[in-house]
Amino acid sequence: MSDFWKSSRVLVTGGCGLIGSYLVEHLLADGATVRVADNLMSGSLDNLRSCAGQFEFCQLNLRDWSACEKAVRDMDAVFDLAARTVGIGYSSRHHGEMLHDSLTISMNMIEAARQAGVERFLVTSSSCVYPDGSPVPTPESAAECNSPEAPNAGYGWAKRIAELEAGYFAREYGLKVAIVRLVNAYGPRYHWDHEEPHVIPALIQRLLAGEAPLLIWGSGRQTRSFIHGSDVAMLMKLMLERAANGEPVNIGRREETTIADLVSHLTAIAGYQGQTVFDTSKPEGPARKGLDLTRQETLIPDFKPRYTLRQGLEETYEAARKHYGPKQNVRSGA
Repeated sequence: MSDFWKSSRVLVTGGCGLIGSYLVEHLLADGATVRVADNLMSGSLDNLRSCAGQFEFCQLNLRDWSACEKAVRDMDAVFDLAARTVGIGYSSRHHGEMLHDSLTISMNMIEAARQAGVERFLVTSSSCVYPDGSPVPTPESAAECNSPEAPNAGYGWAKRIAELEAGYFAREYGLKVAIVRLVNAYGPRYHWDHEEPHVIPALIQRLLAGEAPLLIWGSGRQTRSFIHGSDVAMLMKLMLERAANGEPVNIGRREETTIADLVSHLTAIAGYQGQTVFDTSKPEGPARKGLDLTRQETLIPDFKPRYTLRQGLEETYEAARKHYGPKQNVRSGA
């Protein structure tokens, strides 16, 4: 708990989502007055039932300029988490749409915040800004070397341009800006009806559907970094408190987990007794994906994640089980 946010008026866009809902809870615990702006397309007010009645809610489409003006009015700080969230399949087929929608929200929000006299602004960026073939762990400087990763190029460019605009506004107008790049957040507040779920929810859906044998693309030796949504939210809060310097910072955990170990955790949690098959004839993506967290650890040396991977997976699996109920209610092919 920090006194920094006590009595501050804070806007969280996307505040009903996987990460934003935890951020709202963290800010309220610190004594902030919180407004949430969300269109509820991928978020849910159920994610905020623990603090119902303690925040102002505005259901808004932030692609609309007047909605952004309404959202930022009388705010001291803005955490901009609003985003068009889709799977990699859709993103790879609709680069223009992803660029337009994501960039419209970001540019509207930061300009509206500037005009309203907001003091602090957090830009939520992504590891998608990094080019294919970047070194691992990936330093922030890698984004300057080439175009964003090909499968998410439209979304990656939108995030990169939002970072640039925020940096310029910090230098030209004195806006205190924090820019965070994150990867592979997960947790129980996931949008479980997502058409193209990410790896953890996709595996959980398949286990709940009773798939056997469980087929995994690739060798299982490829590594990824995962971080619970609550821990991401805490990092965001601390970054805007302590590191609003207009420079991008990778946030996350150093721990890398093989896909085989991830599958092992989830099958154990689910009580799955069937066969797991790793199909090496199928693509598995990069051998490693992880961020260089040197800047994060320098700026916030006292941060300690609350959740281990196993704890987070157990909580996430239980939330999915309650959401879907009987196995036949899980979408086929998830």
